[in-house]
Amino acid sequence: MLTDVKTWLETTGYKVAEERFLKPPAQPYIIFVDNTEVGGADNKNCIADRQISVELYSDKINNEAEQKIEGLLNGKVIHYSKVRAWIQTEMFFQTLYEFNLIEKL
Repeated sequence: MLTDVKTWLETTGYKVAEERFLKPPAQPYIIFVDNTEVGGADNKNCIADRQISVELYSDKINNEAEQKIEGLLNGKVIHYSKVRAWIQTEMFFQTLYEFNLIEKL
């Protein structure tokens, strides 16, 4: 069964949505995107390669929130990349985590 990324990220205690919030909640909050490629061998789909992007939004650099997300990833030994950027037009920080989850179907 595929990992429920939303439920998993909700264990951080922050609001979480897939793709977007219609009305963003108070910061910090998390948005994630899950793009999946399914394949296999012998005419059978048996592997899901999920490219996951987790976006943390906050009005300041939020080390506590980042540590919670990184704790989840490190706890599952998931290799990830992290990039932080100031979004001038919105006046907040975006911390982006990107990783792949490869799962058997």
